[in-house]
Amino acid sequence: MDMLDGITLDQFRTFIAAVDEGSFSAAGRKLRRAQSVVSQTLANLEAQLGVKLFRSLRPLPRGSPRKG
Repeated sequence: MDMLDGITLDQFRTFIAAVDEGSFSAAGRKLRRAQSVVSQTLANLEAQLGVKLFRSLRPLPRGSPRKG
């Protein structure tokens, strides 16, 4: 069975939107969905694939140097 079997077009579009937009909230706005729906869709995709696609990013404290 291929790793991508069972992946829906909706899951793929949601993943691409999250990557393009840089956040689940922005992806939700782009797709006209609640952020929670984007989060759940991507959590389901991660579970299906058995890999973590995203890591949590926490805002840096004020005054912290930024990389890149």
